[in-house]
Amino acid sequence: MLFAKSVAYWIVAGGLILALVTAMAPLPTGSYKLSVGFLLLGLIPYVVYGSLTEIVKGWALVTAGTALLVMDLFARFGLHVTSAAHDNMVPAIYLCLLLTVLILPGGAAIGRLLSRILS
Repeated sequence: MLFAKSVAYWIVAGGLILALVTAMAPLPTGSYKLSVGFLLLGLIPYVVYGSLTEIVKGWALVTAGTALLVMDLFARFGLHVTSAAHDNMVPAIYLCLLLTVLILPGGAAIGRLLSRILS
C-alpha cells in the first residue's frame, strides 16, 4: 500500500520537527540552546517507527504512526512533559519508553483490527 508508506514518511518528518522544536531550551539571554539529550530521546520512537515501515504494512502502519504522533504532541504540549527549562530528563525518558513500547504496538494492533473489519 503506497498510501501507507507515504503517510509514514510524513509522520516521521513531523516527529523529527517536533523533536527538534521541543529540544530547544530557552536561555536567559533570549537565545536558545539545542539539548542533544532531549533531541535523541525525542527521535528514538520515530526511528523505531521508521524502521518498521518495511515490516508493518497498511492500516497497521498508519494507525501506529498516527497514534505515536498524536500522543507525542499531547504529552509535549498538553501535559508539558518536556519542560521549557529542560531541568529534568526523567519525564522525557519515560515518554520515550511509553511511546516506543506501548503506543506503537497498540496503534499497530488497532490498525490490524481495523483492516480486518474493513476487509
